[in-house]
Amino acid sequence: MPKIKKTIQDLLVFPVIRGRVLGVNVYRGYAKLSDLSEISKADIYDQQKNPKGTQRDLSPKHAKEAFEYVKNSDLGFWPEVFLCARAKDALTFKTLSDEYDDIGILEIDKAKLSAQKGIVISRIDGNHRLHFADGKEKGYTKIEKLVSFCIAFNLTRNEEIQLFKDINKNQKPMNTSHLDGIDVRLTPEQELKQRNPALFIAQKLSQDSKSPLAGRIFEGGKKTIGADIPLRALKTGLEYMLSRSTQLPRLSDAEAQYKVIKNYFLAVKKWQPQAWSKPKEYIILRGAGFWAICFLGAQVIDRVLLNNKFDTKTMLTTLESGKKWDWSNKGSFPGMSGRGGALEISNKVARHLKDVNQISTDELFTQIMNGD
Repeated sequence: MPKIKKTIQDLLVFPVIRGRVLGVNVYRGYAKLSDLSEISKADIYDQQKNPKGTQRDLSPKHAKEAFEYVKNSDLGFWPEVFLCARAKDALTFKTLSDEYDDIGILEIDKAKLSAQKGIVISRIDGNHRLHFADGKEKGYTKIEKLVSFCIAFNLTRNEEIQLFKDINKNQKPMNTSHLDGIDVRLTPEQELKQRNPALFIAQKLSQDSKSPLAGRIFEGGKKTIGADIPLRALKTGLEYMLSRSTQLPRLSDAEAQYKVIKNYFLAVKKWQPQAWSKPKEYIILRGAGFWAICFLGAQVIDRVLLNNKFDTKTMLTTLESGKKWDWSNKGSFPGMSGRGGALEISNKVARHLKDVNQISTDELFTQIMNGD
């Protein structure tokens, strides 16, 4: 390691109290917002480039609002900034007396931090408040006002991300797909199958390279190109499908349910390939259109399973047996939105579907009405 040149400005010194909060070891004190910004970094989750990240993606608008609030407010208040020291040597605590050994001085060497690779002190809560506070971005001055802070230490990465989830899960602005993604990452597979089969199946559809939805599911954090469907929207759609199907719940393992559901989405892709190649021009992969496909899936899957089939070809034949619909943005289903609109779309489509050697529900209805 290269020799580090130190100056008096490199050493930050904070009076702190050492203690435990619900089992978490922490130091609590006060510091300039600019200092806290400079010594910490956000570990932004990216499902491709940084799958072990903990933070959601930054909202520049939210960060700017936070900066302007603290800069322009003579009287204001923020909850404490919550950081995590990932490296044991990132901090030095010196007690002030033997009698009160949890009251002391916390020293942080900025030069030592900058010399280390990766994120040494991460941001669990307060990223938007800290983002512009160091004054390093053009148009933003350094914020030297004092704020309270809490720095956790001796945490594992999973414990850190669990705390991030616990802090953010009840806040309305939090991206729900990010929380679902964290839930998947923290829950063992067998437990997730039992506790939340819809989320288990959603995650498999996202990550299985043979799935027609692979690469299209947004799991939170930094949004990637082509991730059209939020994980929460997919999970909700699968919950609709599972609750409406009479046959899927009879498959006692979520792995078996996944295989059948994957085949259904493969059939949908073959049935409406334009929706995959030009997703912005069609409703199938978003909003009520996507949920309609999930509701429809319950009916299509039930039909083929009752005929002892579960393959993509049979499901495609069933989908193609009905009326031709225009799934484009201004097509056959204008103005339909939400769960109610999705259910109405699926019922319209399903009424015209036929099983092998059978007639459609719409044709059966006509015969009933014309009979005695």
